[in-house]
Amino acid sequence: MGIGSRLVTSFFIVIAIMVGGYSVYAIFVDFRTTRTQADQRIALSKQKVNRDFLACEAACTGFADSLLTNNSLMQAYLKKDRSSTDSQLQKAMNEGRFPGFVSLIEPDGKVFFNTETPKQSGYSASAKSEAIRYALSNGGRSYHGPSEFTSTGVVALSSIAPIKDNSGNLKGLIVVSQPLSSMYLTGEVTRFSLEEPEAVKDVDLALFSESIGKITAASDGLGHGRGGEFVKEVNEKGAKAFPNSVFGLGVRQLEALIVPIGADRLDYTFEKSGRWWYQFKIEGLKDNQQNRILYGRLLITTPVPDVKNQLLVALIGSTLFGGLALFLGLFFSARIKGSVEEPLHFLIDRTNDIADKKARIPPLEGLSGDWLELGELIDTAVSTMRSTTQNLKLKVSKQKEELDVRTQQAEEAVGKLENLNRQIATQSRQLTEVSKQINQANRQAIIVQHKLDAVLQSSTEGFLILDQYGNILTANPIFLNWAGSTEGQIAGRQCFDLVKRPGENKTQSVAGQAFARHGGDPNAVINRFHPEGIIFHAREDKKVEVLAHLQPIVGEDSNIQGYVMVLRDKSLRSENAQLKEEIVNVLQDAIRKPIAEGESRWASVLANASQSLNPQVTQSLSELRTIYQTLLGVVDSYLMMYGGFIPEPVIPKESIVITRLVSECLEEVTPHARERQLLLDYKTVPGLPSINGNRDSVRSVLIEVLNHLISITAAGGRVRVESAIRGPEMRMSVTSSGPALPLEEITDMFVGFVQGKHTEDTYARRLSLYLARNNVERLGGQIWAESEAGRGTAIYFTLPSQT
Repeated sequence: MGIGSRLVTSFFIVIAIMVGGYSVYAIFVDFRTTRTQADQRIALSKQKVNRDFLACEAACTGFADSLLTNNSLMQAYLKKDRSSTDSQLQKAMNEGRFPGFVSLIEPDGKVFFNTETPKQSGYSASAKSEAIRYALSNGGRSYHGPSEFTSTGVVALSSIAPIKDNSGNLKGLIVVSQPLSSMYLTGEVTRFSLEEPEAVKDVDLALFSESIGKITAASDGLGHGRGGEFVKEVNEKGAKAFPNSVFGLGVRQLEALIVPIGADRLDYTFEKSGRWWYQFKIEGLKDNQQNRILYGRLLITTPVPDVKNQLLVALIGSTLFGGLALFLGLFFSARIKGSVEEPLHFLIDRTNDIADKKARIPPLEGLSGDWLELGELIDTAVSTMRSTTQNLKLKVSKQKEELDVRTQQAEEAVGKLENLNRQIATQSRQLTEVSKQINQANRQAIIVQHKLDAVLQSSTEGFLILDQYGNILTANPIFLNWAGSTEGQIAGRQCFDLVKRPGENKTQSVAGQAFARHGGDPNAVINRFHPEGIIFHAREDKKVEVLAHLQPIVGEDSNIQGYVMVLRDKSLRSENAQLKEEIVNVLQDAIRKPIAEGESRWASVLANASQSLNPQVTQSLSELRTIYQTLLGVVDSYLMMYGGFIPEPVIPKESIVITRLVSECLEEVTPHARERQLLLDYKTVPGLPSINGNRDSVRSVLIEVLNHLISITAAGGRVRVESAIRGPEMRMSVTSSGPALPLEEITDMFVGFVQGKHTEDTYARRLSLYLARNNVERLGGQIWAESEAGRGTAIYFTLPSQT
């Protein structure tokens, strides 16, 4: 198995483990979270049901007491006048707005009158209900609780009171009942949603009658088949349809580890048909075997996400990301394989050329490291062999004359070819010079890389590499030690989940926010950034207070490609001061200086290469220059972060037509000015010459100044741009019609954000103006602001007219 196959196999195994493990973990966390939230809603709903049942029983008791004191009703009952009894009961129920029904039971246990079924009477209620028999015993007793005695078989919450004459003789019972009907259950759900809309969201109720063996009532959320297959199964099989465990595993203790459920609810909780269910048993008096009579079960339910859908989504996501990762693995494997096989094949071919005694042997300038050492060893072996050959030549000195003749003939042949070789020799010299420059550049790059590695290893500061949305791409060991996590655990997390502002609490969520995207504002990460922060340890109760610095990484198109966040331990600031100075000196003198000097020569190298070298060599030189520019940008970023100053830039310059540039900038800010109801105009002088500079930098400065003055100018005003030549400088001015700004604001306009002096809502604006000042100074100019009452505010900046 070759190196390429081994690399591919290794990448495949690692990717499969990482993607599969993360997918399983994400599904488990989501499954556990959704079921825990559903159980919390069920627990709260159970408390509310208990409360409302007690309130309902109290209301029934109060209404029963009021009926016992109703003389007209009692006289109609004692006279056995059903018509009068009906009218008196209807009148009392209307006045009391009682939603249930009232029953009058004779001393022999038969129903005299029932408002639920007024046309049915005379059937034995005591034969159906233990509660009626209990109330008729011992000369009449009161009872409060569930009951089931009507011909309809409805389960109700009842209050039973004895009816006695003046002598204390039992004349019957009055039963006030609130049926647990669909209307009542729907009202309960509606009340829950009004009291706490989010806490009991999507909770529904259903009543299973033990005597009927079916669901006899349900809230609207379970109607019309919305309860799923489980409701149909209960109506077909009765109580046998209720499972004996939460997930059907049969071991509730194990299931409680998967989803934490309270011990009082564990035996009555289960999941069926995409819903979370809880059985609230409605029990009455004890029977002859001292077991409480079970009238029914109130089912409290709420929907939960389907695991199958989660598995499908996870499978699709894992396949996509795994495929992408595998593609990248194959790509990098090919690159690694090429980096090994290319120098190896070069040395093999070169050795064959030496063995064949070819006239031109390829040089070793393109090799480095061990490959260069191997090539030198081969040359040493060849030199030894040639020395031995020379000794043999001394022994055949008698053939010298013949050799001289042949040499003379060879010289004559060489003379004939000189004209043809002159052009080749010229190009060879140019190629040799370019090769020397490339070799020197490679050696400098290796030295710079070693020095940068030494700087990073000696650093006692933590740093994060972020993408343009603030998601963590990588972190150094110092930060991982502070956070108590591995790089894999924090990869993709939002940096503000781990670096908290002073006063914020430790994040309790494990998953956090991964690979988030902002809403389109390019300054979203900068606006959320705070110069001080706290890093909490993930497993231990400790934290590190840090000072934070955020450095944007800007691409060639002037867009932010990412950020570098440097975090300094406050307790190590004094120790870091000396180290910081040493790092800055190393970066500036030993690393950046040779890179910048090399950068200044690239233009001439590429110009000559495009005219005299093979296009493939020219392309390789261009790619090498891009690598140098990237390395120079990284070093400059470290100097800005550690040294607090902006290094002298190596800025590409071009001819800039100021009038055309100003017109483009005014066109870009016109929507902002129109929104503020402002007038924009441009005033210049004829014959204004072009200047040499970085066009993108000048454009960004002018855009930022225009936006700032537009934002502070009163509606109906004007913002004007003027340009003119003042000696060796091009002077640009942007003026506002007013109002004027305070002197302190003019003084601090370009100093940046000062902690404790400026409010945090001005952070983005002050940082933008500070960067504008840096751009002007990098171009060799100056920028300042003036303001005068009655004349408004003006911002001036100058640029060299000849550079």
